[in-house]
Amino acid sequence: MDKKLELLAPAGSYESLKAAVNAGADAVYIGGMRFGARAYADNLDQTKMTDAIDYCHLHGRKLYMTVNTLLKQTELEEIYDYLKPYYERGLDAVIVQDVGALSLIREYFPDLEIHASTQMTLTGPDGCRFLKDEGVKRVVTSREVSLKEIRGIKAAADIEIESFVHGALCYCYSGQCLMSSLIGGRSGNRGRCAQPCRLQYQFEGTDKKYFLSPKDICTLELIPEMADAGVYSFKIEGRMKRPEYTAGVVEIYRKYIDLYLNKGANDYKVQEKDRIQLMDLYNRGGFSQGYYKTRNGREMMSLDQPNHFGTPAAKVIQIQKGKAVLLALEDLNLNDTLMPPELKLDRAHIKNEKFTVPIKNVQGLRAGQTLRRVRNEALLKRLEEKYLRAELKEKINGKLMISKKFPAILELNAGAVSVRAEGSIAMEAKSQPLTEEKVRRQAEKTGDSPFTFGKLDIELEEGCFLPVQDLNALRREGMELLETELLKPYARHSAHKPDMHDEGRQGFVNDIIKSPDLMISLCSYEALDELLDIPEITGFYVDSLDEHILSKCRRAKKRCYYVMPRIFRQDTQDLFKTEGAAEKLEGYDGVLVSAFEEYGWLASMGYGQDMILDHNMYTFNSEARRFWREKGIFRDTAPAELNARELAQRGCAGSEILVYGRLPVMVSAQCLLKTNGRCLKQQGGKKVCRLTDRMGKTFPVSAECRYCYNIIYNSTPLVLLDYAGEIKKLHPGSIRLSFTIEDRQETVLTVKEYIKAFYYGQKAHNPFQDFTKGHFKRGVE
Repeated sequence: MDKKLELLAPAGSYESLKAAVNAGADAVYIGGMRFGARAYADNLDQTKMTDAIDYCHLHGRKLYMTVNTLLKQTELEEIYDYLKPYYERGLDAVIVQDVGALSLIREYFPDLEIHASTQMTLTGPDGCRFLKDEGVKRVVTSREVSLKEIRGIKAAADIEIESFVHGALCYCYSGQCLMSSLIGGRSGNRGRCAQPCRLQYQFEGTDKKYFLSPKDICTLELIPEMADAGVYSFKIEGRMKRPEYTAGVVEIYRKYIDLYLNKGANDYKVQEKDRIQLMDLYNRGGFSQGYYKTRNGREMMSLDQPNHFGTPAAKVIQIQKGKAVLLALEDLNLNDTLMPPELKLDRAHIKNEKFTVPIKNVQGLRAGQTLRRVRNEALLKRLEEKYLRAELKEKINGKLMISKKFPAILELNAGAVSVRAEGSIAMEAKSQPLTEEKVRRQAEKTGDSPFTFGKLDIELEEGCFLPVQDLNALRREGMELLETELLKPYARHSAHKPDMHDEGRQGFVNDIIKSPDLMISLCSYEALDELLDIPEITGFYVDSLDEHILSKCRRAKKRCYYVMPRIFRQDTQDLFKTEGAAEKLEGYDGVLVSAFEEYGWLASMGYGQDMILDHNMYTFNSEARRFWREKGIFRDTAPAELNARELAQRGCAGSEILVYGRLPVMVSAQCLLKTNGRCLKQQGGKKVCRLTDRMGKTFPVSAECRYCYNIIYNSTPLVLLDYAGEIKKLHPGSIRLSFTIEDRQETVLTVKEYIKAFYYGQKAHNPFQDFTKGHFKRGVE
């Protein structure tokens, strides 16, 4: 088969990188000390990273570096100096989320490949095509997209596609999660997610379960279909996992990608023992195949346990005081760990063997119960020996010539690359002349070099003597010359660093606005008539294409903007086409954009009204704002994760600032209603439910059945009433009050209090006992 596919492995450390390469990965993605979405991994410093780049290249592999966090204003100037040594060393690509970073990297290093991170929430061809036009070589699709959608992206955008094939699955669309950030200050957008999705919750009064914890995905069976759909790079998740995990997963996927490439889809079959190896390494109550063939569902969730589930290992036969009699369901190894309760075996046991183990606390243990193995010692040791301790060597050919007439010569070649090293002239042997065997034994000691001889020809003149240290020096020089020559094609020279303070690099318009526009966002319209009579209100954001709402705004001389869906997948776009939404949108003053697909779709139709970026489009810095200004964007919304000082550094003139509302903390393709057996998709519309955490905090959940996703809102609203003066000093073009679950009375009262504070300088009364200031003061790391 002529088709080429890439197996892309994660590495959270240098050891994991070597394990991945040794196990057969074509490429590795890894983070440096800055700007990577896994801040708590054992990320590489500059020396280790350049070594890692060389290691990959010497073995014919690639290294992609994660620069996939959002960059604060003060970090922009660091990007050039941070990437420069890696670029010059031959870094193959960077993975980015921030469009400001994308813009700078494209300018600084124009021949460096840019891959759009899954954090960009790319779900369709319009967003992918747009980023391709902006210099992106590859897109990492959202985990939620189907095989059908991937096929559509490939056909319409004709861009290189990378998709996840194995590992952990987030509950939220990547890039849309603020839950960890708003609950505990650890931002997923900054690489510090605390994984609140792996905790227990109650939904509408049910028993506590891990409602936000999906199973890991395993797509071994889908490799032929994914390749056929257009996936080029098969990406394994797991930069926080141990090196043995990386090696073991890469080993299995290498086997099956090669099987497909060599035998095709017809002879493709997955062996159960290989699935079991993957289960042994890590699973959460089994695997799912992700969203490639399923929109969502309870079967994708690990409701009872959020961590490693292991594999069935032993059955409880009898419980006695302080001990239990078990039956081995598989061969068990010394130091295997079983659960529950945690039990480390002090010797090996063969399948069907009965054995007794001491157990301090037998409470909860019962006869007939199955214990699971969560650590397979033999598997981990095998992987360690084969891929972590063993050194990967590339075969080379050589010719060694030793003579008393001319200096010793060592010629080496690896593929099309050849080098020649010269040593000392041999002396006449007085007693023990060199033999070919002795020369070969010494010359083939390649030591710490990445090479081993496939073939070494030796031409040895009779009666020669050459000291061993001279032979060793000649070999070392030849190996070093070959390594240097092999790495030479990857080396680059950096361009001059542009001046970041150039006037042409400003963001949005910087006109100082004394009084910002007041914009109101509504999810229900009970309060609309009263609000239309309030003169201070400039306009409304509405999520309905109801002409009556638009007409009311027009009569009241209020602007009216349509709120695009949080996620804009192909079925939503098809729905818009069916309903003639494009034509209807021309009647609005503009739209509030939440996804790259929406911008791409609207731009491709020549949409003539204003486009405003919502806060989840993350204009974290002035370069991101400049990027969008060049696209003709009317206004952006300041990100919710920047504090007042950072907003001032970024610049807010022309921006909108959200000063009230429940922030969306998650947008999920999963549905809590469906997980609990109550799918309302056929009814359409939306339903508000409630999710409660272990602290008793209740999070409103809007089941957006029309578009088939859930929005989980923060348990408390953002209230910045006390910071009116400070916010006005930022000179925003507008402020926004966002209403989701509030009733008519709460909505009107809140608007009036904000008007007092922001437009008349009066002391306002905060009507909320339980509220948050968000990140306006604290910010995120």
